[in-house]
Formats: sequence, structure tokens, C-alpha cells
Amino acid sequence: MRPTSVLYRQALARPHQVAFHVTSTDIAGAPLTVDSLGAPLLRDIPFSKGSVTASMTNRVTRTATLTVTDDWYPRTPSSAFAPEAAVIRISAGLRYGDGTEETFRVFTGRVYDVTRSEDGTVTVQCDDFAADVIGCQLEQIWTVRNRGSVLAEIRALIRDALPSAAFTVGDAVDAPVPELNWDKDRGQALDQLAQALGARWYALGDGSFTVQRLPYTIGTPSVTLTDGPGGMISAARISRSRDGVANSVTVVSERTDGTNPVRSTSRNTASGSPTRYGDRFGRVSQVINVQTPLTQAEAKTLSLAQLGASIGLTEQWDVSCVPDYSLEPGDALRYIVSGTGTNDRLMGDQILDRITYPLDTTTAQSLAGRGPVPPDTLT
Repeated sequence: MRPTSVLYRQALARPHQVAFHVTSTDIAGAPLTVDSLGAPLLRDIPFSKGSVTASMTNRVTRTATLTVTDDWYPRTPSSAFAPEAAVIRISAGLRYGDGTEETFRVFTGRVYDVTRSEDGTVTVQCDDFAADVIGCQLEQIWTVRNRGSVLAEIRALIRDALPSAAFTVGDAVDAPVPELNWDKDRGQALDQLAQALGARWYALGDGSFTVQRLPYTIGTPSVTLTDGPGGMISAARISRSRDGVANSVTVVSERTDGTNPVRSTSRNTASGSPTRYGDRFGRVSQVINVQTPLTQAEAKTLSLAQLGASIGLTEQWDVSCVPDYSLEPGDALRYIVSGTGTNDRLMGDQILDRITYPLDTTTAQSLAGRGPVPPDTLT
């Protein structure tokens, strides 16, 4: 969760005004909007509706959709929404009574598709900078350039595709890189390098890239959301499923020097665990083939991390609520909602996997997360 003022959190639970800003530049930051005389000028672009979706399960984590009027349809390669050049930045937040604003950058990325309908409505689709990186496939075999640092190798692969890329320090713990190479798929190389750290790489709302550990466990929730009077939740759907749950995880790393592969298996053998291997849940195994674990210990760390994800996150909440533009994928939230009884309440601690930021004043925010099954309901 991005830092906010005390006033921001207080205002969310009360009637408030929202603020949205959409601007367009080229990749170097030169404005693609103009003033009344046609001179380049960075200014807000009006739009009728839109949204930004951020999903931890996609390589291109953030996508944006905007609806604008016919005069914004790109007629030249340097138009504000021209796929040839346009980089769109979107900020959203609150506007206070004194006219000041507290906003957060929720999207930075390129225009990828513009469609004009017969009624003159123009729909703009945008992807974050990860699309640039994935779209630049490896033209030659990529060999490791930074043997001592996975993070440095990730930065090198990204900057090779996007020289202007910026980086925000994440919480992944660095490690050495084995002597590896990749052919063609830059995204796969980045995925495997991040996976070796029990992490993933992705673009943030400000356009910078980060490498964050996969949030398999939930610490102290940063925010508690409730329904009812004074609450922010308007609807909540809760589900549980066996899909994606494994109680045995094996990591296999094939060696490029012809030696035997590194192999490590971790199983859930915890007494009393509802998904204990070979108990009532059964035996569900997952095999992960990667290149990156350098040692048996690293393979064991990865298999334990993946096992922790597979056995401990088994309840999913889909929530509609008052938009909070400070939320980020990976945040930990606590939900408390009314049950079917007269006085009972349901509680869930969740890690956010997907967020939709509405860019209008009437649409609720959509949050999707996962978390452990609570031992009981609140009463």
C-alpha cells in the first residue's frame, strides 16, 4: 500500500470528491498534447469513462481503458493517442474541500489499440511497459552477464529491451546466477530469474519495474474494510476450491553441463493440516521445471516457497467497495462482512491479486484476493 495521509483514510469513509488526471507524452517525456496555438503542452486529456486493472497473475500487470471523443482519435503518428508514440500516465485519488489533491499514479504505459465506433466514440487500450519488454524477443542467445546477481541480470534483460527503464527496489533477496542462456523468449528468462528468488518481476503504476517476493503468507493487514453503516464494502463473494492446491512440490533444474539435474521435493506433512499429504485431502503433486536454482539448497528453498503458496491460500474473496487508489497488488487486507444470521460476521485476511481502479464517480472498485481459510466466523 502506498503511503497516505490520515485525512485520506478518513475521507474515504465519508462523502468525498475524486480526482483523475490523464496525460500523454512520448517515451522521452515530450508532450503529445498542445496548447491553443498548437505548441507542445502537457495537459489533462478529458475522458468520459475508463478503468485501470492491475493483476499479479499477468506479465503485463497493468492495463488501462479510456473512452474519449472523436476529436481525440489519432490522425497522425504524433497524436496524443497514437500507438506509434503515445505513453499514457493516469493518476487518481481524492480532491479535498480546499482544492488540494492526494493522488496516486495508477498507470504508465503505451497505447496499444485505438478503436473508433460509428457513433464517434473512441476507445483506447493501453498496456504497461512490461509489454515492451516481452515484445522485444531475444534475437540472439542470451548468456548471463551478471553471474553474481539475479537482480542485476533482470535489470540487464529489461534495459536491453527498454533502455529508458527505471527500477524501484523491491524486497526480493538477491542471489548468484548459474551459467545459463535463453533463446527467443525474454519474458521466460525474466520469469525464471525472478522465480529463483521466490519473486516476480512487474511494472508499477509509475512505470518503473520491481522484483517482489511472492506474498505467500499474510502478516498484519494494512487496512480493514467492513460493510454496513460507515463501511466501504458494498458486496462480497467468498469461494473455496481445490483448484491450484498441491501438497507436494518438486523443483527440477536441468543442468547445461551434462551433470545430473538438481531435484528437490517438499511435502506438507504438518500434523493437523487439512491438506496434509496422504491424508483426507489426498496426494496432489506439482512439478516445476526451471533452469535457475544453482544449488540443492536453492532448489529446496524454491520448492518450500511454492509449497507454502499451494497449501496456505485456499479461500478467495471478490469484493466491491469504495475506490481506494492507494491500494496495490500484493497488499494484505482484512474484510469483515455480515453473515446470514442476526449477529454473526464473516472475516477474511486476503492478499490482493487483482485490483480494478474505476476512473469515474459511479463505479465501485473491484478487489480479488486469496488467503487462508479462517478457523471460524466472528460472533
